Amino acid sequence: MKKTIRILSVAALLLCAMLLTGCVAGNASAWREYKVFCGMSSKNGEVSEDAWKRFCDKHVSEAFPDGYTVLDATGYWRSGQNATAKERSKVILVIAPADAREKMLSVARQFQKEFSQEFVLISSSDAEMEVVSAKDTGGR
Repeated sequence: MKKTIRILSVAALLLCAMLLTGCVAGNASAWREYKVFCGMSSKNGEVSEDAWKRFCDKHVSEAFPDGYTVLDATGYWRSGQNATAKERSKVILVIAPADAREKMLSVARQFQKEFSQEFVLISSSDAEMEVVSAKDTGGR
């Protein structure tokens, strides 16, 4: 009897530890941070700001009407001549429900197709999100 109680106690402690560290599937984050890295050079020349804005209005805003952020960036990599190459880039950042992966893939595929890109990088990670509004701070 004592051995059974001891085994159950150890099992309960292990389950609590797993829940606290997120090891149980039911404790997965409800939010993800998605980033799509879009190079602004293409086989047809540079992607203009107007073309980028039209792309975002048509595809990104459609997929993520609650909002997204676009960051200007410069991508660097080693070229075939063992020199560092660089390219003007945009990063689309979205905090969205964990099930938004397909929407993000669709945006990346559309960018790749529309601007003749060889590659488009997507990254995602668990995210915690909280919105602070004027209502929360007494209108200040």
